[in-house]
Amino acid sequence: MAYNKSMYALASKLSALPVISLQSGETIARLGEPIIDRDNLEVVAYHCQVPGHRRRLALMSQDIRQMALDCAIVDAEDELTELGDVIRLNRFLNDDFSPRGATVITDLGRHLGRVEDYTINLDTSRVQKLYVRRLASLLWFSSNLTIDRAQILDITAKQIVVRDTTAKAASLMPEPTPESTT
Repeated sequence: MAYNKSMYALASKLSALPVISLQSGETIARLGEPIIDRDNLEVVAYHCQVPGHRRRLALMSQDIRQMALDCAIVDAEDELTELGDVIRLNRFLNDDFSPRGATVITDLGRHLGRVEDYTINLDTSRVQKLYVRRLASLLWFSSNLTIDRAQILDITAKQIVVRDTTAKAASLMPEPTPESTT
């Protein structure tokens, strides 16, 4: 029997996690906000803060040996890189995309709300689910929404378009029967 071995975590819970070096066995930094490739919703790196330093550092997702709910483990301190040194990160840093706060609308134009948080698959470093706070006018009728990445159709800097899953109500009127001629 196969089990789903993927581990998921809320992005808000990953912030400030310790980054531990296997080489020294010590905490070398704290994770900050994820740096996300908007085109495929992949976390390419994390901003990092080193205690007592003002340098802007990043930790590439591929350099994380193991990501858990209580820490990120790397081989050594040299996995931390200054933001300006990784040229391929410039596009994502300039984009400065975060799903949190983005407006979510359907492909039919219905406004659903704003992304409050999102889940990251720790094995693949991809955003898996969006948690959307409904518009105030809709709060009386339903709870917050959970949207899977498979429902996402388009992403812009401030807006996420998802597939509308509401079905049109079937007509309650019976079909007219043809008149019989006798």
